[in-house]
Amino acid sequence: MHNLTENQSRRSLNGIPAPMFIPDEHIPGILALLPVKSLLRFRCLSKSHDSLISSPTFVKLHLTRSARNMDLTLVSTSDDNVLSFTIFRLHQNPPIIFNLPEDPYYQLDDKHGLDIVGSCNGLLCLFGHSFTANFDIETWIRFWNPATRTISEKLGYTIHNNLHFHHNLTFCYVNSTDTYKVAYLVPNTNNVCVFSIGDNVWRNIQNSPLDHGYSLNVANLGKSINWLAIHDYRSHYDCNNITIQQFIIISLDLGTETHSQLLPPQGFMEVPIVAPYLSVLKDCLCFSHDYKQTHFVIWEMKEFGVGDSWIQLFKISYNNLQVYDHLNDSEFHLFPLFLSEKTGTLLLTNDLESRAILYNWRYNTVERVNKPWFNNMNYVESLVSYH
Repeated sequence: MHNLTENQSRRSLNGIPAPMFIPDEHIPGILALLPVKSLLRFRCLSKSHDSLISSPTFVKLHLTRSARNMDLTLVSTSDDNVLSFTIFRLHQNPPIIFNLPEDPYYQLDDKHGLDIVGSCNGLLCLFGHSFTANFDIETWIRFWNPATRTISEKLGYTIHNNLHFHHNLTFCYVNSTDTYKVAYLVPNTNNVCVFSIGDNVWRNIQNSPLDHGYSLNVANLGKSINWLAIHDYRSHYDCNNITIQQFIIISLDLGTETHSQLLPPQGFMEVPIVAPYLSVLKDCLCFSHDYKQTHFVIWEMKEFGVGDSWIQLFKISYNNLQVYDHLNDSEFHLFPLFLSEKTGTLLLTNDLESRAILYNWRYNTVERVNKPWFNNMNYVESLVSYH
């Protein structure tokens, strides 16, 4: 029998392996791999754990690690203000779509009507409203981290008569200044208001190039907010009263708080029967529209701000999408939500069907999937605070 060394003897003492010691410099990297719920428990172990996990450096490290594994997450609200999270795993073949079970951890106890404005780095911006004694509409915003179960007080109080105020709100994170901002395009004006966490007040910024225009929708590209609008137009969308030259894209750089004006793709040459739509696919600005009620077209701006970089991603026959029953309905709009090049899958939704469309362009196949959400946005669990 070989003689055991002293170290080997210690390791095998009573058959119990000796404990392994992790150098202090490796602990943050290991902890950053854990989910938020586990980290919140670790904070209770000691003051040193609490100090480490609460530090801004660790919060950013954990966010970076979490974002690497982020799938498209669709956030929805039910009548009792319970938020559920639906995760799309389109990288699997065949794609798998499933709902997480309703989790009391993600319930928000608030009796007032709430809408989700947006999601950034694990923070959700919520919009709420109530009626005053004079029947004016009082509105506010709150910032909620469902993973840490923390929520801000009601901020940014305003009183006005526009119940659809939230449709022109957008929530963004400005990396250059490490600031969270909410932007609001004031309807029927050329004004933009911005609310910054920390300042906690609404303020007007430089007038936009959109004068007397009609905003169709907004796309959040992270570094910029982009409104698709119709210049010199104030009515509801009517293709018979609009020219192709009136369509513009107003881009707001949230770092500098300055505007620029972009044009739709040059291949967009005919006013469609339903309003075109701005979206973000593959982290690029995209422009989609109907074509002669026969095809659905999606363009991608490969290099943001460069008009010549628009390329046509798709021109898909409605027959292939199996939506021919709705083509004569003026309320039928297709909205691109997500694109997976790995599986050749495009996810689309619309207002008239209870199920979404999963289109595989490689095999030209379509399947319908349950659509239990009302708002779609990327979400990742984080330790980020609204303070």
